[in-house]
Amino acid sequence: MKIRRLIPVALLFLSMALFAQEQQYIRHKVRWMETLYSIGRKYHVDPKDIAVLNNLTSETISRGQILLIPDPEQQAVTQPIPRDTVPDPELLQPETEKMIPCRDFVRPRDYNPVLSVILPFEEPEKNAGFTEFYQGMLLAVEKMKDRGMQAVVQVFDWNKTPADELLSLEALGRSHVIIGPVYSGDIGSTLAYFRNSHTKVVSPLDSKSDVWVSSFPNFFQVQPGLEVQQEALLKYLDPHHAALWVISEEGEQVVAPGIRKMLDKNLIPYKNFSYDVLKGREVTGKLKKLLEVNPRNQIVIASQNEAFVSDAIRNLHLLLAYENVPVELFGLARWYGFNTLDLAALHELKVVLPLSSYVDYSLSNVKEFVARYRTLFQAEPTQFSFQGYDVTYYFLQALFLYGPDFEECITSLRLPLLQTDLSFVRETREHGFSNSGVRVIRYLPNYAIELLP
Repeated sequence: MKIRRLIPVALLFLSMALFAQEQQYIRHKVRWMETLYSIGRKYHVDPKDIAVLNNLTSETISRGQILLIPDPEQQAVTQPIPRDTVPDPELLQPETEKMIPCRDFVRPRDYNPVLSVILPFEEPEKNAGFTEFYQGMLLAVEKMKDRGMQAVVQVFDWNKTPADELLSLEALGRSHVIIGPVYSGDIGSTLAYFRNSHTKVVSPLDSKSDVWVSSFPNFFQVQPGLEVQQEALLKYLDPHHAALWVISEEGEQVVAPGIRKMLDKNLIPYKNFSYDVLKGREVTGKLKKLLEVNPRNQIVIASQNEAFVSDAIRNLHLLLAYENVPVELFGLARWYGFNTLDLAALHELKVVLPLSSYVDYSLSNVKEFVARYRTLFQAEPTQFSFQGYDVTYYFLQALFLYGPDFEECITSLRLPLLQTDLSFVRETREHGFSNSGVRVIRYLPNYAIELLP
């Protein structure tokens, strides 16, 4: 009799364990035209994880198929808790719940955060840009002051004082946030000095400073890297309804492999076409045969070589203008600074570019900034001016909203800025913060440029 009573109880615990295990996953029924890529983006899950979990040997899925989707919000059931053990509630909480809650910081009356800026002013050939950055910074400080938020702002010239002497200054040591220096090597020296400090160090201009992200938890890299810019294009690719092509220069070993790896990671099908720029005049016919059979072609030119990009755009523009071959073109941020690209071709091909910064002069906050800048400095603001404002305003807001220890909350901070989108992420608590914010623009046939959502 005892055995018979134990069997239902055992089955009950077994069913409870299986139920708990199933709760780690979401059951999804595949709909018409859905792919692993679109499903992964819907649930914010890597498509490869879905493929592995469901024992898929290819990316092919069918309508009506049931897929298990990893649920990142569910906590896995590991070991049963002994009945005679009273667990510590803190130990049962996921790591994210142990973080400082992101609520408004209760500011003391005498709270005046210290923000320091280090720029190399004594560089005659580059001084104008850094002076404009400083001017934009002053307008951000003024904006915060108008809102009743007073900060202590200190400015240091990296070239005027020896680095060791400057970094050891007592005034600099009181900083909650240091914006600068400018160059990656100088950023590294500053981070090494403040390694065991609560001071945050921000790299505002140099994209090469991202090498320090993996080593310093108090570091913030503003300029997004090439990989982040490339990933921003994924949102605008439509592999369900268009043939996707990656066009690259023969022998190119940096940009093209990175884009192919990104597409492979997201299970996006594509075709390759490579050619030698010296034979560019011979490839128009080859491209025509490949592209004209498709009702829609999306093409990524995986190159930052101005000569190759210019030639590829010329070929594609000829096919669109004279052969009516459907082409949608995607490029990289560096193109925005190229001088030899055919402007008419960019607009007629509706080129899409991911940029680290772009100013929409139709926005009210931009108009207000430009008017104030002209009044104070009798000049037109440059990209340095906008950047100085954006970076300073963002980190002052972080200090006033969340206090000096804002790093646990800054990943949630989104502000309407002038030319930059700041959206910080970090891999682990041992890493610093990288900016994943990118502005994507599209050239339009009417010679306008639109900022895509």
